[in-house]
Amino acid sequence: MKRIFLVIAVISALAFACKKTDEVATGSADTATAASTSEISGTSSPNDLNPVRAQSYIDDVTIGHEVAADGTIPAGKTGDNFVPGQKVNITMKVKDAPAGTAVKVVYFGPGEKQVGEETKQVKAGETFMVFTKDTKGWAKGDYRADVFTGDEKVNSQHFNLVDKAAGQK
Repeated sequence: MKRIFLVIAVISALAFACKKTDEVATGSADTATAASTSEISGTSSPNDLNPVRAQSYIDDVTIGHEVAADGTIPAGKTGDNFVPGQKVNITMKVKDAPAGTAVKVVYFGPGEKQVGEETKQVKAGETFMVFTKDTKGWAKGDYRADVFTGDEKVNSQHFNLVDKAAGQK
């Protein structure tokens, strides 16, 4: 009987002394309060997210020409061809991200040159987040928008700036 109590006591002590694997891998915070385009080493920063956790925060990333009142891009308004000066809309579902989580979109143009970035915080109860970028003054060519949360890239959207005849409204 004493052995059983001793075994239970040792197992209980070990269980309480150890952190969950996810907490060790990502730090103790569930919310990335900043987004970074480079990996943060170490586990003490709340912005050093586990890639799986970061990916679970962002879903249904869509690029298009118009945004509906609910924060989605309506059917028939998606597309990846834009005319220079037209606004590029990127929407994403963030309902699984804790309030205060930082989401960053970084835009790259021809030659992998960074042409813009924007960071927003997820609001409590927010389901969709919208990023809109005006392409006024941008040259025609191939572009990319990378989506980050914490220190993890979770999505990339590719789009083109084309002549008006080839673009979509």
